[in-house]
Amino acid sequence: MPKPFAIALLQCRSVRLVGVRISTNLQQAPVDCPKLWNEVFTTRMPELSGKPAYLYQGPSYGISVFTDHKELTFDYWAAMEAPGVAALPTGMGEVTLPGGLYACCRIPAAVMLLEAYHYMYEEWPNTPDGFAVQLEKPCFERYDSRFVQSGAHDVYVPVLPNQP
Repeated sequence: MPKPFAIALLQCRSVRLVGVRISTNLQQAPVDCPKLWNEVFTTRMPELSGKPAYLYQGPSYGISVFTDHKELTFDYWAAMEAPGVAALPTGMGEVTLPGGLYACCRIPAAVMLLEAYHYMYEEWPNTPDGFAVQLEKPCFERYDSRFVQSGAHDVYVPVLPNQP
């Protein structure tokens, strides 16, 4: 049986991001998260990038910080790096992606996002190639010019190094 997603292990650096946040749950996220991007963050991206939203091609990030794993509730951020922004714009906040080891998979379209997360959290860790997921660290999507052109983007889930 073929693997649904190819997983690569990557060592990521810590990244400071600026953006907007909502609280949601796994059931409501397919509505809440796109709404946050389309109705709120996209219109505010020029404040952080200095470019019109239609010219900015990333990277930008969708970060999930779980507040209750049992209830599947989390804070979701639509954010981007903003090294030139000293003071946070009104209504925006700061979130840091911690550095460390992440499992990464590329998905061809946003409609596969929940399927990818399910695989990475529920199935892949139990395979011979799998790693234990770090539930206390945020997971995230990274969007760049590939997303603008085709919908493809990467999903990152924090993992623990395998012990010999």
